[in-house]
Amino acid sequence: MNQLSKTEQVLKEMRQYLIDILVLSETRWTGNGLEKFSDGYVMAYSGHPSVHRAGVGLLMSPLAHKAMTNWNPVNERIMTARFVSNHTKMTIIACYAPTNEADEEEKDAFYNMLHSVTKDVPRHDVLCVVGDLNAKVGADRQYCPEVLGPHGMGEINENGTLLIDYALSNDLIIGGSMFDHKTIHKYTWICGNCSGDYEVGRQCISLDCPVMYKRKSFEVGLKDAKLFFYILEDL
Repeated sequence: MNQLSKTEQVLKEMRQYLIDILVLSETRWTGNGLEKFSDGYVMAYSGHPSVHRAGVGLLMSPLAHKAMTNWNPVNERIMTARFVSNHTKMTIIACYAPTNEADEEEKDAFYNMLHSVTKDVPRHDVLCVVGDLNAKVGADRQYCPEVLGPHGMGEINENGTLLIDYALSNDLIIGGSMFDHKTIHKYTWICGNCSGDYEVGRQCISLDCPVMYKRKSFEVGLKDAKLFFYILEDL
């Protein structure tokens, strides 16, 4: 999404669905900074210094931007932002994990940094870790009931194991597994040559789940986790 015109399309959807904060993964923007758009919308972004690869961003409505107190562009795969209102303090970690086929060193580096960033979040903040985590956590809740809900899907992969370990060690839950939705509202990616049968094609399906602290009340903190599909051409 390294074209500003594409960002304007996303902003149009934000306005339509009344979204105040939207995390973007694989933006492919270089460097880091704040980009201002029409109507007071702002994007904080963090990317590679010179190469158009990876990248994460946080699009904010004027209201959300006003509530943001600070942000930290960690690297091309991780950034954080903190928001303060009259009722609560919230930190969002936006991330873009390496694919399941990536080198072990790359995966380890990502999760080591993610662990470090998470540990620095103020203890009493509501924490949301959101982004393209390139993971399948599977449908077997008994694998890790402290982290997984009853509505996971498919079979766990290596990245799913890494994600669950990260969530468990940081007192997080995987929000996408907590709520009962139609299959199409649980998966975020299907390979182009899949038949459309989710069971047959599940090895080509990716579930990229937001996670959230259990320190705050789960019922109050996370009302739902549901996917909506929107396609931009030639991102």
